[in-house]
Amino acid sequence: MTDIESVLRSIGAVAVIAGTILVVLQLRVNAKHLRSRNAFDLTAKVIDPSFPHRRHLLYEVADKHADGNWSGFDRSPQDFEVRNFANIYEQLGLLARKGVVDLQDVLDALSAQPMADWNTFQPIRAHIMTEAGKAFPPLAGNQPGLDAVYWPNFGWLAEESRKWTLERASAGAGPGPPEAERSAS
Repeated sequence: MTDIESVLRSIGAVAVIAGTILVVLQLRVNAKHLRSRNAFDLTAKVIDPSFPHRRHLLYEVADKHADGNWSGFDRSPQDFEVRNFANIYEQLGLLARKGVVDLQDVLDALSAQPMADWNTFQPIRAHIMTEAGKAFPPLAGNQPGLDAVYWPNFGWLAEESRKWTLERASAGAGPGPPEAERSAS
């Protein structure tokens, strides 16, 4: 009887350990699926019909205030729309930096668009930073860490887009074959 008890205890211990391993593996799979879903949700924002409208609004706001006169902009619907538009790139850049979405796929899909939009957004961003510094003095001035506060991942994505664009322009080539085809060669 004691031999049977020790065998059953051993089997029980192995079953608990195996069950724990399976739970951990399932949690990892679930996390990966959640990350993929989040990436697809963000991609849907970029292809949503409102995206070109918001992009156009960014360019209109930049043109309208190119002379430095920002009257009527602060806390206006246009202010919040432009910030929201920049946040889409911010999230996309963050996901690419974290490896949730493949940077090469993002760049192949968007081409030079993040770079162009970042350049257009720069004067608006500078104004937003100046106004934030007035409202919250620790954010005032030309502190080196401020770039890490205001859309740093959008800036990073724009820089990656710039490098991608220059690389493509100098090579005179398109995006090339998908990864599966490249590794098969």
